[in-house]
Amino acid sequence: MVLKRKRKREYYKELKTVRGVFDERTLLVLYRLLNKNKISVESLAKEGKESVILSGLINNKKWVAIKVFCTIACNFNNMWRYLVGDPRFHRIKKKRRFIVNLWCQREFKNLKIAKKAGVDCPEPLFYAENILIMSFIGKKGLIAPRLIDVKPVKPERIYEKILSNLEKLVESGLVHGDLSAYNILLHKTPYFIDFSHGTTVKNPLAVELLKRDIKNINSYFSKLNITVKDSEKLYKKLERVMRKKVVE
Repeated sequence: MVLKRKRKREYYKELKTVRGVFDERTLLVLYRLLNKNKISVESLAKEGKESVILSGLINNKKWVAIKVFCTIACNFNNMWRYLVGDPRFHRIKKKRRFIVNLWCQREFKNLKIAKKAGVDCPEPLFYAENILIMSFIGKKGLIAPRLIDVKPVKPERIYEKILSNLEKLVESGLVHGDLSAYNILLHKTPYFIDFSHGTTVKNPLAVELLKRDIKNINSYFSKLNITVKDSEKLYKKLERVMRKKVVE
């Protein structure tokens, strides 16, 4: 792995201090994954509650986002609660690293499905244990701003695009589960991110999660003084799509 401006030993030491994410096991998996795919780490792009995002380059050409899920500073019980209702996963051990690794695998699977369905979201490339590598949404290593952090120039158009993405997602058999202005990047068009909460429409929690997603989006755009669709009518429309997917 090529590390610019820092010696590997210094970079290794720095990564270990980032919110308890980079334990020895994570660092080992990270180095193996980056070396295998010829990816160089460029910078720490974003630090969140459950993960950190590093920017990287494949063969010094293609920008990628390297998402490393926390193994220590994470809401382990909350992750477990969301996973047990997902019919795609069985015999879920209540062990921290097992759950975190499954959380990462889940986001990779969800992104694959969403991308195939035409949803604007990062393209998943590789994953190993608690590390996910995907296409970079932004420019030259700078992540695109979250919707919550900017004022859209054409909010009506952005709103309609988000609803279109939401419908495509449900048609693919998924519910995002944590959709809000905090989990949408604005890069010419809105991109859905953070799919680890996403689950299939067959999950008993799917109805509750979809209603929450709709409520969050409508609440944000209502504050921008634009006319939003009735939440209940919008939910019923998407619920009909959900029912068809459940019986398939």
